[in-house]
Amino acid sequence: MHVFVIGATGVIGRALLPRLIEADHQVTGLARTPEKLLAVGRMGAAAARGDILDADGLHRLLSVHKPDVAVNLATSIPLNLKIQPEQWEQNDRIRSQGTLNLVRACEASAVKLLVQESVGYVCASRGAEWIVEDSPRSAHSFLKATVAMEDIVRSSALPGVLLRFAALMSPESWHVQQSVAALRRGMLPIVGDGSSYLSMIHAEDTALAILAALERPQTSAGRTYNVVDDSPATMAEVIPYAASLLQAPTPKHVPPFLAKLVAGSLTIDILTASYRMSGARIRTELDFKPRYSTFRETWQQIAGALGGKELPLSTL
Repeated sequence: MHVFVIGATGVIGRALLPRLIEADHQVTGLARTPEKLLAVGRMGAAAARGDILDADGLHRLLSVHKPDVAVNLATSIPLNLKIQPEQWEQNDRIRSQGTLNLVRACEASAVKLLVQESVGYVCASRGAEWIVEDSPRSAHSFLKATVAMEDIVRSSALPGVLLRFAALMSPESWHVQQSVAALRRGMLPIVGDGSSYLSMIHAEDTALAILAALERPQTSAGRTYNVVDDSPATMAEVIPYAASLLQAPTPKHVPPFLAKLVAGSLTIDILTASYRMSGARIRTELDFKPRYSTFRETWQQIAGALGGKELPLSTL
C-alpha cells in the first residue's frame, strides 16, 4: 500500500514512518524545507517537497504519486507555554484551509482512504463523565478550526477516518520536555483540587492506531475514534507520580485564580479542563492495544529517556 504522509517530520510522523516501512508499505513523506526532506529520507521514506497550504502544488503531487492512503498529521503548534490565540492562527489555517486543500486533492486523485488527525479536546469537557466519540463538541472559539476540520472531512465523499488523539506524550515533544523541566524546579503545580481528568496517549501508540485504521479501511472509513490509553486519571494522580519518577519536589496545589494570574485565564481553562476519554470503540473495532496502557508506563518511559538531561525552562 502506498501511504502519503503530510506532517511526516513531527512527533507523530517520526513515530509513524518507521512503523509503516516495517509493515512493508511504500511511504512518501511531505516536507516543506530541505532539512525536513533529509529527515524524511533518513527514516527510509521517499520525500516530496510541498506545503498543505499550497492547493495547486498538493494537487500536482498527489496526481503524480497516486497514493492509496493519505495520512494528515500537519500542525504548527506554537512553542509557547502561554496560549495566545494570535500565535495559533497558522495552525488554524492548516487545520481548516490545509485540510480542505488535501481533501480536494485526494478526491481528484482517487485516494482510497484519508486518515485525519484530530484531538480529544475538540469535545466539551464533561468532568468525571466519559467522553465518547458521539459526545458534544466544544463551542469554544479556540477550537473553531478543529471543528471545521472535522466537518470538512465528514462532508466529503472521500472515505475518511478521524482519529482524536488524547494529550500527546513523548520525550521528543517540546511541551513534554517543558513539563519535565517545570516539575524538576517545583514549578508545575496541581491547579485546584486536581480532580480534572487527563487523558494521554504515547506517540508510539498513535502510530499503532494509524496503522490499525489504514489496514482495516472497510471498518475505519467513515468512523471517528478516540485514541487514548486504557486508564485516564486525575491530575492529582498523574502530576505527583511524574514528579516522583523524576525525583522532583512534591507538586503543590494552587487555587485557579492564582494560576490564571500567572499563565492567563485561557491557558488555565484549556489545560485544566477535564477530559476522561473512552477508547472502547477503537479497541473493539480495530483491535487497538496501546503499548503504554496507563500514565504510569508512559511516564516511566519518558523519565527513562530523558534521564538527567538538562532541560531549560521557557518563560511564559
